[in-house]
Amino acid sequence: MKRKLFSIVAVIATMVAAMVASSACMFFTYQPKEPECLREE
Repeated sequence: MKRKLFSIVAVIATMVAAMVASSACMFFTYQPKEPECLREE
């Protein structure tokens, strides 16, 4: 019984970690424009 409970908790924790990691990756696709004052000429 205890082993089954731990395996269920592990599955839920893995699913939560996968959801958090996939949502964080969306921010890497957004690239704001570089301000004029920071550009090297």
